[in-house]
Amino acid sequence: MSYYKNYEDEETQTSPENMEESYGSDEDYERDQENADILDSLFEDDENGVLSEEDGEAEQDYAAEAPEARQSQEGTTVITKGTIINGSIISDCSLDVMGTINGDIECLGKLSISGKVTGNSMASEVFVDTDRLEGSINSEGCVKIAQKTVVIGDVTASSGVIAGAVRGAVDISGPVVIDSTAVIQGDIKAMSVQVNNGAVLDGHVSLSYATGVDIDTVFEAK
Repeated sequence: MSYYKNYEDEETQTSPENMEESYGSDEDYERDQENADILDSLFEDDENGVLSEEDGEAEQDYAAEAPEARQSQEGTTVITKGTIINGSIISDCSLDVMGTINGDIECLGKLSISGKVTGNSMASEVFVDTDRLEGSINSEGCVKIAQKTVVIGDVTASSGVIAGAVRGAVDISGPVVIDSTAVIQGDIKAMSVQVNNGAVLDGHVSLSYATGVDIDTVFEAK
């Protein structure tokens, strides 16, 4: 729609005779026509905008989706290989440690350690696949210790799979699988324990998390 042209058509249409009376010369008339074209183009830009209406809606949709997209892309903080951090880390997202951290780690998301960590680790889930980790591991969910990984510290979680070596107490409130390559020096407390042939255990095993059994009443004299 052309605002200025419509106004001109309705209000200022004139015959050739009236044009001569309205404008002192052809030069004045041409100048006014140029101004009219400029104003008309400005009205069109104001109506249509820089983008079309459909493009504007697409841009709004993208702006609305962009934070979620950024969140999915930036939901994991990566400590790259070669990076050394001396101090504790607290993160509200997942953490992938490929470098070296000399300090405690606490994150609300998943924690993956393939670098070197000297300190306690706490996360919703923990996966350790490194040569050596010195410090305790506390996971609200599952903990996985890969083959050839050595952990010097206690391990606490709701479920677990241990294929590496652990020197420390293992406290799992749910089930735990001790793989054939595992070496554990310390007591194990869990709801259930699956020990694959070839695993080495040096410590006591307690299934006291098993529900429905009151140990004290079982041995009471009747």
